[in-house]
Amino acid sequence: MLPEFTAEGIDVQTFEEIYDELADGYKTIYGALIDLSLNTPDGQRIAIEAQARLDLQSFALSLYNQLDPNFAVGNSLNRLIKFAGISRNPAVRSYVSVTINTDRTLSLPDNYIVEDDLFQHWVTTSEQALASGDNTVVLYSEDFGAYSAGVGTVVTPVTIVIGVNTVTNPAIAVAGEDEETDEELRMRRNLSLETPSTSTLGGLYTAIGDIDDVTDLKIYENYTNSVDAVLTLDAHTVWCIVEGGSDADIGEAIAKTKTAGCGLKGTETGTYDETITLPDESTFVYSHEMAFDRPTDEDLYITLDVKKRGTAVIDEDLIKEALVATLFDIGETVYVGELYDAVYSAGSTFIATDLEVSLDDITYTASSASPSADGRLLISTAKITITEI
Repeated sequence: MLPEFTAEGIDVQTFEEIYDELADGYKTIYGALIDLSLNTPDGQRIAIEAQARLDLQSFALSLYNQLDPNFAVGNSLNRLIKFAGISRNPAVRSYVSVTINTDRTLSLPDNYIVEDDLFQHWVTTSEQALASGDNTVVLYSEDFGAYSAGVGTVVTPVTIVIGVNTVTNPAIAVAGEDEETDEELRMRRNLSLETPSTSTLGGLYTAIGDIDDVTDLKIYENYTNSVDAVLTLDAHTVWCIVEGGSDADIGEAIAKTKTAGCGLKGTETGTYDETITLPDESTFVYSHEMAFDRPTDEDLYITLDVKKRGTAVIDEDLIKEALVATLFDIGETVYVGELYDAVYSAGSTFIATDLEVSLDDITYTASSASPSADGRLLISTAKITITEI
């Protein structure tokens, strides 16, 4: 088989096909008795040429695939999605509030660096004027993305400033956002193609999801003639729960996408003022007040037993940090079995057993737990109990 463009795409040769083709050519030139085994100079030459041809054909196949958003990667995908009117969501910095104790009035320079126990750097983004005593300063992760830091771990100044006595963080860091992956971007692009198809849940997801700074979204629909008792959702009503984005932008997206006459549930209001032009060219403004909700964080309580392997030391704080770094979407159920992955990411010096979760710190389960429809589970250090056995 020769490399060629077909109705199905582009076909390339395998290494074996290229090698055999070159070997036949050598035999035509030098005779059928030529020794082309891989331990001979001629055999090795053919192998090198075959690999070079395969690399070129593979490059051509990769270049061809970059023209398809379902296969394109990186910057090639970034260029293609512009045709859908969207762009890749950038990474967002994590941040942590620290208490800096000083013995004098001083100024922290821009890019003042403090290191945590995991050797991650947290920095100032502008010059900070400090008074003598305790000062609260917000530090940002040196790199953009979702980084975590437990209580009392951001304590080691890398930048030395005379007068700074101690640095510590009384609360955990607020994790940022990693840059949107190629797979996540492909999924969002496919959803964006549903935007013109109004009156669909897909269109609402796309319209709201494309708003700047929207980081999480859940939409429920009751298309029946009776109240949904589980969701407390009236008949023919839509309920949008949105994290991030401005009220006005969300209101505009809902107003332009939802079906006329469809009810909305929510305590938040986004107002979209639409200018209507009449046949006589006069205009008036119609104000759409669109209801929606913001997610509610719900504490997830966790208990587990740990048993050390041999004489190894168990770092309970590291286990808690790993659990705290576990993030959930709106309405997402937690499955206990999956939390073991987070626990063991903190090390292999222990055996974890009897992990259970609870939503009220009273009734615990070893299977799963679900938040309210508009809730999002949140794990905090104070809600984790580890017992060494």
